[in-house]
Amino acid sequence: MNGHIRRSATVALALAAAAFVVAPPQAHGFAEDICYSEGGAPPHNCAPLPQSCPLDDPNGPLCGLEAFVRYGYTLRQPLGGRSLVHSDSTYIIARTVGFSERDAYWIAAYDEATDLGTFAPRDVNGQLVADAAALTTKDIGGLVRTHFATGGFLFHFLPTMRGPLDPEPDGMRPDVDDPAHEVMLTHVRRWAMAGPGGSAPLCTGGFTTRSADGDYATGAACYADPEPAQINGVYSVETPVAIPFTNVTGEQVISDGVSSSQFDSWIGADSWNARIGIYIHALGDRISHHACTDAGTISAPSPDRPEFRIDLNKPTCDQGPHAVRHEYETGVDFAGLESEDQTTKAALSMVYDELVEFARIRGTLDAQATTPSTKNALVLDGLLPALEVGNPVERMEAVTDVGCRLGVPAFPGSPACRG
Repeated sequence: MNGHIRRSATVALALAAAAFVVAPPQAHGFAEDICYSEGGAPPHNCAPLPQSCPLDDPNGPLCGLEAFVRYGYTLRQPLGGRSLVHSDSTYIIARTVGFSERDAYWIAAYDEATDLGTFAPRDVNGQLVADAAALTTKDIGGLVRTHFATGGFLFHFLPTMRGPLDPEPDGMRPDVDDPAHEVMLTHVRRWAMAGPGGSAPLCTGGFTTRSADGDYATGAACYADPEPAQINGVYSVETPVAIPFTNVTGEQVISDGVSSSQFDSWIGADSWNARIGIYIHALGDRISHHACTDAGTISAPSPDRPEFRIDLNKPTCDQGPHAVRHEYETGVDFAGLESEDQTTKAALSMVYDELVEFARIRGTLDAQATTPSTKNALVLDGLLPALEVGNPVERMEAVTDVGCRLGVPAFPGSPACRG
């Protein structure tokens, strides 16, 4: 009987996921934990972990089906939402390590916009803040997670270049200095570090001409050998059911009619902050999705197969476990998770370290931020306990309080500092 239930749940999930992936909604997606309510009501949890689901087993088909359906509901919220990890936490960390309040805001805003296409802050009642027009990002819809045709999907799911028999990487602490394997991650990082007008390109899939060191991430131009190549991939719905996707190497699409070589002029004065925010988002998602992307592979072109191949048709990429693992990221007791699922802790730790490096490059680094005590106070003793809070309004307040204790004003739209 239990086996029949498990098989039925698996089939139902495969059918539901297939319908979702073939025609994905274009706006709000997986990572938001705060969803705004209509009519001025307080925000609600976008997709809380079902009460019947354990913290130590993301693979149960019934939990996976319920979690997936909840995220389907989240995708259709008319006012959308935001992620306290991508937005508020990034803002507080950036400000703490030395970025100005303005720069910290735009880094965080573009971090969030990488999921949503554009971001404008709303208050706890779901209303746009008074100066929302001045705080709204430019459209970067080409990078959105559901956009397979533009290659936006690959800013969120970043597999490594390796053979199917090679050992899996450690996606809980990905190597940001390994362009031979971490192609997309190191590619976007290099582009972000180059700053406005920098010579590093931003290419679909992260694929460049081969560099002097032989990697496909850090070449001088987007891949063409001598012509652009196909990027052919598969992404699991419910293994072995998968959705195929196809791109072509070249400049990354940023928005309709805007390619990556036009990025700085399109964004304007905050283009460097936007570059950093996009990279920080890709880094966070590399860690968030590591159970899938560690198992995934990229194959480079060869004389008899002139295409890049991306294989994400893996059981750990199935939509049920994917949804459950996102529901592990806020509003639960992180200590109850298996170590490989404690992605919020791993991501915030690396985001902190990387923002220190960017602040150093920008010449704004607060020397105090390089001490372990400062990092631990902010991440381990501050943001992580705050993000465990179950009630969404109280979670917003707790995250804001972490910044307030460090002299960081509330993120626009968040509850004001108390006391």
